[in-house]
Amino acid sequence: MNIRIDISHLHKANAFRGVGIYTDFLVQHLKKISGMQVHLYAGGRKHKIDVVHYPYFDLFFHTLPLHKEAKTVVTIHDVIPLIFPQRYKPGVKGMIRFFLQLMSLRTVSAIITDSECSKKDIMKYLGMPKEKIHVVYLAGNPGMRRQASEVVRRVALQYKLPQKYVLYVGDINYNKNLPRCIEAFSKLPDEYSLVMVGRSLKNIDIPEGAALQEAIQKNKVDSRVLLLTEVPKDPIADLAAIFTQASLYIQPSLYEGFGLSVLDALQCGVPVVSSNTSSLPEIGGTIVEYCNPYDSEDMARAMINVLSRKQSMIGRKVLEKHADHFRWEKTAEKTAKIYEKVVER
Repeated sequence: MNIRIDISHLHKANAFRGVGIYTDFLVQHLKKISGMQVHLYAGGRKHKIDVVHYPYFDLFFHTLPLHKEAKTVVTIHDVIPLIFPQRYKPGVKGMIRFFLQLMSLRTVSAIITDSECSKKDIMKYLGMPKEKIHVVYLAGNPGMRRQASEVVRRVALQYKLPQKYVLYVGDINYNKNLPRCIEAFSKLPDEYSLVMVGRSLKNIDIPEGAALQEAIQKNKVDSRVLLLTEVPKDPIADLAAIFTQASLYIQPSLYEGFGLSVLDALQCGVPVVSSNTSSLPEIGGTIVEYCNPYDSEDMARAMINVLSRKQSMIGRKVLEKHADHFRWEKTAEKTAKIYEKVVER
């Protein structure tokens, strides 16, 4: 079977986000499946194909063509802008492109999404029939594992990491709920710092960056918050060591289509506090401590609970074992079966 993965609309910023990680690992593992010929397309010459797969769908930009040259599969990771319309205003041109995207979506052969939560939202907000939508779970980065003590020491010195810290890794988009996370963190004992890793964390020229800085100053935690914007994607050892040394990982989001960083933390044996909304309980199961993301007191309670019982809580091996249920081999195999069904129709 010949599959084209169309990455022509994936720009550089996406390489560091979930959609870039998804595309990289999906392609790597699809190529290992017998009889599967995978061609990446970013423009130029096109191979003869059975299925074209668009791993990226933007609600307000025309990333999915109206004319389909072959049977088409598209991945929609989430519809967050439609869930928080007051925070993601597309303007007139964006709305026109949204309706074009909807028209194009109606003629695809199959839609893949990351969670049952996202499937329900695609049905609700985009009006797609449930039989066309297939849930395929993602997985953590396979290289995200506990690092040896010498690696942890090197990374701690390189990034000037504090002795005890809560960790957050990700974007600063509205749905990430970072100002409320700062407010909750301010209620923790002074011995703990908050380390935040993300490329845009210091960008005060955008509303989310300005709101984060305002929350840090308002809650008087500027001396306890470390913003890291230059942690490389490769080699993964630096970020894995930052996870390894963390006292806990916090996922404070109002909404996530999946939540890759939760699995990354669990793979490193780090306890997780997560919002009790959207897809996150699907991913974290029973071994994650949950909180109400709209209530900073409850978020602080959850973090303090985990920190106070860190030594006696669920063992690292149990956390790692839960994360290992999510594997990219499974993601690729389920995706390949969707291709097969599409070709058979």
